[in-house]
Formats: sequence, C-alpha cells, structure tokens
Amino acid sequence: MNKSFVIKFFRAFLFWMLFFAIHRLVFMVANIQYSNNTPFFQLLWTFVIGLRLDASFTGYIMVIIGLSQLPLLFLQRRVNFCWFSIVNKVFVVLLSAFLLGDVGLYSFWGKHMDVEAIGFLQTPDIVMASLQWYHPVVFIVALAVISYLLFKLFKLIIGKRNKTVDALTWKQTFVTAGVVVLVSAAMIAPIRGSVGVAPINTGVAYFSTHRYANHCAINPLWNLSYDMKKMDVTKKRYKYMDDEKANAIFDELTQHSGNYQSLLKTDKPNVVVILLESYASHIIEDLGGVNVTPNINQLISESVLFSNVRAAANRSDKGLVATLAGYQVLPSYSIIRFPEKTGSLPFLPKKLKEKGYNDLMYMYGGDIKFKNMNSFVKQAGFEKVVSIDEFESDKQGEKWGVHDEYTFRRLVKEMEISKEPYFKFLFTLSSHEPFDVPMERMFENDYYNSVAYTDKCIGEFFTSVKEQNLWDNSLFILIADHAVGGPKRIPLDDTNYANIPMIWTGGALSVKDTVITDFGSQTDLARTLLSQLNIDAKEFKFSKNILDQGVEKFAFNIIAPSGVSFKDSSSYQYYNSKVNRFIKAEGLESQTDSLKAKAYLQVIYNDHQSR
Repeated sequence: MNKSFVIKFFRAFLFWMLFFAIHRLVFMVANIQYSNNTPFFQLLWTFVIGLRLDASFTGYIMVIIGLSQLPLLFLQRRVNFCWFSIVNKVFVVLLSAFLLGDVGLYSFWGKHMDVEAIGFLQTPDIVMASLQWYHPVVFIVALAVISYLLFKLFKLIIGKRNKTVDALTWKQTFVTAGVVVLVSAAMIAPIRGSVGVAPINTGVAYFSTHRYANHCAINPLWNLSYDMKKMDVTKKRYKYMDDEKANAIFDELTQHSGNYQSLLKTDKPNVVVILLESYASHIIEDLGGVNVTPNINQLISESVLFSNVRAAANRSDKGLVATLAGYQVLPSYSIIRFPEKTGSLPFLPKKLKEKGYNDLMYMYGGDIKFKNMNSFVKQAGFEKVVSIDEFESDKQGEKWGVHDEYTFRRLVKEMEISKEPYFKFLFTLSSHEPFDVPMERMFENDYYNSVAYTDKCIGEFFTSVKEQNLWDNSLFILIADHAVGGPKRIPLDDTNYANIPMIWTGGALSVKDTVITDFGSQTDLARTLLSQLNIDAKEFKFSKNILDQGVEKFAFNIIAPSGVSFKDSSSYQYYNSKVNRFIKAEGLESQTDSLKAKAYLQVIYNDHQSR
C-alpha cells in the first residue's frame, strides 16, 4: 500500500505540472493580442521558464493533499484512494476557476490577478456591472468543459483505483503515516525552488525583454500568493498633510535651474557603473574612515569625489532601484518586489539606449533571481545579463557567489568587444556576508578584510583598463548599494550611518582631484549623469542633478523598518512613522523644515500607489 500511495502521489505531482502547462497555453492563446510581436520561440520557452513556479505551487498542493490523508488513515487504518481522488478534483475545479478568471482579467487589464484585483471582490456589484451578460455564461461553460477534460487526464495519469484492502495493523498504520509525512515533506524542495541562499520569487519568470513572454511564464496562483504575502506591509499609509501642500514642498525641494558644471570632455563617453556591495563611507580614508581601501584612495586623486552622498535605504535591492531607476523606496517594502509596478519606472539604461548607447550589460556574480533582481534588470533594458551560472564553480565562494576578481576580469573582456559608446553595470558581492574571499587575510575583522579584497580587485581592474586602452574615452562611476554599521556597529539612526562614497573617474573627465561637497542621494546618480550627457531626465522625479546650482542640496533616506531621515548641510531629522514622532530633529529653523521629510515621504507613497 505504501508503494501504491507513493506512486500515485508523484503521478499526481506530474498531473498538476501538466495542469499548469495547459492553463498557460489557454492564457497564451486567449490573450495573444498582448503579444506585441513577441517571438514565437520565446512563447514556447515560457513553458520551460515557468516550470519552477509551477513546481513550487504544485508542492503546496501536494502537501495539502498528502496531509489530508492522515485523519482518515488513523480512522480507517488504510489509505483512502477515493479521498485522494476527490481532493485532487476539488482543487482542479477551484484552481481552474481562478485561472480562467485570471485569463479574463488579463484581457481587460493586461496584468495578472493581484491584491488590487482581489480588493474588487468587496464590491461585487461593481464587478458585475463591468461585465457583459454572456461573460459569466462563457466562464461557467469553459470551467465545466475544462474541468471535465482535466478529470479525464487525471484518471489517465493516476491509473485505475486500487482495490479495497483489509485494515492495516496499528504498526503498519504508523509506518504508512510516516511515509505520507515523508513524501509530503519532500515537497519543500520544489516549494522553495532553490538550494541556495535565495528562495524562489516571481523574478525567476522574467527572462525576456518582451513583457508578454514574462507574463506567460508566471504562475498566476503563485504570483497572487506572493502578492498577498506582502499585502500587510503595503497597507501602511503615509499621509501627514494635504497632497497639495506635500507636492508644493516637494516641488520646491526638487526645482532645477538648468545651470550646472560640466565634468566631461565629451557628452557620449562609454559609461561603466560599479555598484559596490556594503561600501560605507567609514571604510574610505578620504571620507574620514579607516584606511582599508588603498586602491580607491589612490584612484580619488584622479577622480571627482562626491563626499556627501547618502544611500536611499539599507538593502541591496533598494539600492539597485535607487541607482538604476533614480527611484526612492518606502520604509516598509521595496517596489522591486512588484514587477507590475517597476515596469512603469524610468530607467537609466533605457534612456542611454534611446540615445545610441550599445551593448548594455548587467553583471552580478550571485543569484540573479534574488529579490526579484531578474525581472527588474530585464525591465531596465539590459540586453545582456551575466550572473553566477556563467562562471565555473571553482570561481565561487562557499555560499554567496562568484568572487569579485572574476567578475571584474569578465567586465574588462566585455568592454573590449563592445561597440562604443557602451554601458556596463557591475554589482560586486565579495563584501557581503559571510565575507568569504580568496586571499591571504589582511585584516582581522572579516568585513574589513572583504572590503580590502574588493579594493584589490578594483586596483587590478583599473590597471587592466589602462593597459587595454579602455580608459581614455570612458567614465567610471563607483557607488555603494547601501551603508553598513561595520565593526563599530554604527546604529541605523546615526546621523552619518547612511553615508556612502560616489566616485567618478576615467579619461572622459575634464576635471580631476575634485571634491563635490553638496549633499545628495544615491537616487541622484541617474539625473546627475544624464544631465552631464545632455539627456533630458525630468521623468526621474525622485532624482536630482547634484551639480545643479538651483536645486536644494539634501538627501532623503529610509531607516528600516519604519523610519525616514532628511539631511542637508545644516540640519538632520529622523522621523519614525510607526510611533509618529521625530526621533531626532537637529538644526530645524522653521515649521516648514520639520515638514520636509514627511512631505517627501507622502509624495513617494502617492507615487508608489499610482503605479
């Protein structure tokens, strides 16, 4: 009996994988009008890309089906295959109903079912008012036909029903129960979808620059479950004044004059952005930190150093949003978790591509699926994505990913074969916990040692760049993804916690050995760079040109999980939205000053909600 149950259990798993493949085909055909010239091969490939999310949700189904056997097993002392079949068929009807609803919704909205759509169930009269009389009829008929055909498929795959057998002994019953629990527990593998650091997320379905192909690869049930899991943090509202007043304060803070210093010899240099993992200012000697980065210290002498830049938040995914989209995240969650929202953002790579930049490449030595990074970089417009899968295992650390020296070497090779002007983006990772680096220890502290390793890689990288004649017409921008407390355990609410380095260097610079002391944010990289390239950047609402003579010099920052800070040359305020009060307020001269952080946060919130 145990063998029969295990066989049927895994045959049922196969059935559910086919179930989702069939519904993917129905979705694809029914909404083909959204394909927008998506290549046919990519549509076929969605059946492969979608396997991981399908398997993950199938795992949840099978856990429920498996564990539902236990009560009857102890009551009847036998495996009830009839009940096994009934539970599967109930799921067939319920999940088919949802997926058909998703097909219909997509035909109207062009997006999958999400929390916003579920919210409409609170007003069913409005939903029904939006439908034609025949829509419910078509839905019911389609559900009946599809369910009937799926029942036939289920019977074909599962096989004939087992004959009724005599009751098991209690010993046999407990052994069988153990088998049921064991095979159900085995579903943790497909559910998690990964044996690495990062569990599966919606980003694994984003493989194409064609939106429709990505949406076909998504499992709508998994997507909604993930969306609802994040629902609580998105319920938090940030409203402290009339929107008109908040917008007025925001507009005054971000008003540009259009007058700014030019730093470049040319308006079309090659651009290489290097996002440095956990590189806080306190490890840069020229920024008042300890002497851990001798190569960066040397580089600064032939660079432009922005000495008062602050991180947008405290996590890599949030720093990625700030750097590539010039966009500020909220305290409770990052917009990168919601591909439907990030798809509407302006992106630095896209703007560069529009202006004739070639070979846009994103490189990260870790798992590109981490924190929905995959979907985000695809939406950003990168034509090529290089991640851990393209490096041999002997070039990887014990846990996190590829050592920085190998990604830097690969970056040089990519630059050599690229058509100018090009854009490259490298996200380092060796200075991320567990700080596993392949060099003889230089510092006792693991963090300092890992930072020193990446600094060594940076030195070797620029040596190669100059040797290969890649320096003269290029602009390199080094900026951290976020700050860290470091060995001194600097607290998040410390006035200087969020300080990070931003260094511009390369032969394309017209000035050297220069320090820009104006306050700015990580989000400001986008507009500052685009302005230097004479590219309009007004759509980057939360990014300002640090060099503009008329714009306010300030930095807004998220202090997780519920705080925000606002800092300029004379004041600092830290407001905690959870307790609704200022934790710190230094140098404020007027009531308007005290409203700046709140107004900025409110405008960000409204923008998030509108996407």
